[in-house]
Amino acid sequence: MFQIRNVVCNYTLPLHIDLRKLALNSNNVTFDRGRGVLLKQKRKPNCYVKIYSSGKVYIVGCKSEADCMLAARTIARQVQKTMNKEKEVVRIRNYKVCNVLATCKMPFGIKIEEALLAQHYPAQSQYEPELSVGLVWRSQDPKATLRIHTTGSITVTGASSESDVMRSIEMIYPIVRKFRCAMRHRPELKHKRTTRKRPASSLVYGTSAKRAVVPGSGIIGNKMYFSDEDDIYDEDDLFDDED
Repeated sequence: MFQIRNVVCNYTLPLHIDLRKLALNSNNVTFDRGRGVLLKQKRKPNCYVKIYSSGKVYIVGCKSEADCMLAARTIARQVQKTMNKEKEVVRIRNYKVCNVLATCKMPFGIKIEEALLAQHYPAQSQYEPELSVGLVWRSQDPKATLRIHTTGSITVTGASSESDVMRSIEMIYPIVRKFRCAMRHRPELKHKRTTRKRPASSLVYGTSAKRAVVPGSGIIGNKMYFSDEDDIYDEDDLFDDED
């Protein structure tokens, strides 16, 4: 089953729109006078609307075609009231769904390496691991672009309707099923990484601890002694000389 992430549509209103007047009579709007465009954020349904003075309207961010049509009718009605065209007939013209973005998760991993899926279908697929982690599949009927990942995730873009998204997934499923593999997930660390503690310093409050003298020949500080001279050098005298 797929999930719709974004639906983009555009249409035209047959009248000139005073963007400044529309901005003063609306909320959640941003009027860019230099570019001649008004940006509006709707809450029900949640989407973004871009309105031009020529009557061109773009809607982005809807989760379904029904929400996109509802937002288009709401904006058209608001523009009609603001422009005092209530007695005239204002209809939506050239309504078109430009793009439908959807995602789908397969219950298995997919081998998209060049020696497997990309090599068997060179005309429809394009795999450039240096540029993108996924394989790009361009479908002609229905017209859509699919991005296939090794984890089994498929992203569909460029479709003109929800039915085209469903058809494209039904078309690609038997193909990717031939190259299925085990699920590819990043292994989780079961054990926490243990940090090594540094040994406690031998210096305590600026005083150095005395080193034990091992019987036999050796060096203490700047003095060398031998085993037959142990009775000559006293341990306390050696450490006093170091200080």
